[in-house]
Amino acid sequence: MIQLAQNKDGRLIIASNQKFPSEVRRVEYYRDMKLFILVYENEDHGSDLMPCEISEETAVKVIRSPDIIVIAMAEKGREPYGYQVPLVQIGL
Repeated sequence: MIQLAQNKDGRLIIASNQKFPSEVRRVEYYRDMKLFILVYENEDHGSDLMPCEISEETAVKVIRSPDIIVIAMAEKGREPYGYQVPLVQIGL
């Protein structure tokens, strides 16, 4: 499952309890549809559409954010890890 959250300093976080197919290169946010797409470093893995539309209140927070923190599940027996990626906003 993938979840969207916001930390105390206001930065957005995408967290997953499953391993991504490869590192996330960037997150694309389609303003008109209020949907995210995760674009992976390894182009063979393509991208993943997050399956739920976000609320209007959350959309305002997303529009104000230049980047996003990704918290990814690690290999079995290791701690999850995080990194910051660009948040590319598409549309009006």
